[in-house]
Amino acid sequence: MFILESLSNYAKTDRTALIYGADSLSFAELERQSNAFAAYLLKTFGADRTPVLLYGHKELSIPAVLFGCLKAGRGYVPVDTTFPPERVRQIAEEVQPKLIVDLYGLGLAAETVLDGAALRQILDGPGEACRETWIRPEDVAYMLFTSGSTGKPKGVQITAANIAAFRQGVAPWFDLDLDGGVFLNEISYSFDVSVCALYYALSRGMTLYTVDKQTLNDPKRLFAALRESDIDFWVSTPSLAEICVQSEQFCRALLPKVRGFVFCGEVLTKKLCGQMFERFPSVPVLNAYGPTEATVLVTAAQVLPAMLKDSRPVPIGYAFENVEARIVDREGKTLSAGEAGELLLIGDSVSPGYFKRPELNEKAFFLDEATGKRGYHTGDLCLIDQGLIYYLGRLDGQVKLNGFRVELEDVENNLTRVENVARAAVLPVLTDGKVTALTAFLLLEAPDGLPSLQRSKKIKAALAKTLPSYMIPRKFVVVDAFPLNTNGKVDKKALAATL
Repeated sequence: MFILESLSNYAKTDRTALIYGADSLSFAELERQSNAFAAYLLKTFGADRTPVLLYGHKELSIPAVLFGCLKAGRGYVPVDTTFPPERVRQIAEEVQPKLIVDLYGLGLAAETVLDGAALRQILDGPGEACRETWIRPEDVAYMLFTSGSTGKPKGVQITAANIAAFRQGVAPWFDLDLDGGVFLNEISYSFDVSVCALYYALSRGMTLYTVDKQTLNDPKRLFAALRESDIDFWVSTPSLAEICVQSEQFCRALLPKVRGFVFCGEVLTKKLCGQMFERFPSVPVLNAYGPTEATVLVTAAQVLPAMLKDSRPVPIGYAFENVEARIVDREGKTLSAGEAGELLLIGDSVSPGYFKRPELNEKAFFLDEATGKRGYHTGDLCLIDQGLIYYLGRLDGQVKLNGFRVELEDVENNLTRVENVARAAVLPVLTDGKVTALTAFLLLEAPDGLPSLQRSKKIKAALAKTLPSYMIPRKFVVVDAFPLNTNGKVDKKALAATL
């Protein structure tokens, strides 16, 4: 596997692989620690290929664990501390791992559970690389659990071959004469965009400059970190940059070496593009797109000033050379250029499917008869004009909020589990075409006599036990009855008109 080979090659140099606060890790140390963890897995669990579940955030030890899993021929499931405990337990029950690395003492149950001290002892121990045990192309390298419409998270399986296809497709867009340098590493390892840092940047000998959630939530600390980072390449959701541009400090003087910005994970607005052009003149701004099911990114394009004058939204890019993007109507017929329909993605980066969810796999994935390759129904409404793909919205109840994918039905199902909530309808709040928040309309089982603020606090506290914070609606509106459409379903368009 290319990333494991790259790590071995750079281990012979004095390059720094990761920086986190005052601590750092060299490529040589990363190689040694990942070998040690692989040796532990092979010695303890033999040839068993059950994935390892890792509960943590941005700790310096995490990449060594992830790469150690791959060297021992098994995959991993990263779960971030931003996930509520109940969500983490749901994932653990689904995966049934024999080994859990629990860096925060959540109390998860498995055959073996390693805390931070036990992990440190393993990483400091002996271990030699053995390529015969490395993960095979067809094996699942990692699983990321995303929001599911049933109220339960669903695991997206990504193979080593999928990652290799992603690396091949993204390389022409990320290769800005960079071999070495510093890469921003602020995205949670349980969010697929982090793969850009783990599987692209490290394979180019770049240093990952790590920024954790606590720093991101403190503007003073964030700007201090960016000032000392010496970043060459920036990959993030647009939301992070939108926070940064609120300060005049966010300009070329803060990041004098930056050679490129890549935004992905949610809608990139023309307003932000204009601000980036002003703050960082001559630095390329790229817009990229890709669902988790097709391995992080499948399209990209540099944003040009002329695009901001177009009546259409900023394009999400051209399809990578190893990906086919196809627009179809509701009957599956391929549409002509300029016609809007569902975007299908076909290529070697498409996932083998969801973990233990055959009913979902049948709906979402397919085998393309023309090419013999896997395909995925994105559910995204798009059109293609002169090769550029434009994202026009969702065809179902899924939205992107602050870079995270949220199934509105997931939130609705969890709301109905809250005491005294009989029914719920959740709608996205749009600002300049971008989802900025969620609003929930509620039908109560009985009047509660509570002021709206007190009711909101109570519901949010209940939801925090089952949902990540980014999935909790900002506003709750109680209704006497839901408006219905001609199909007898809740008329969300009528509700949206009241926002």
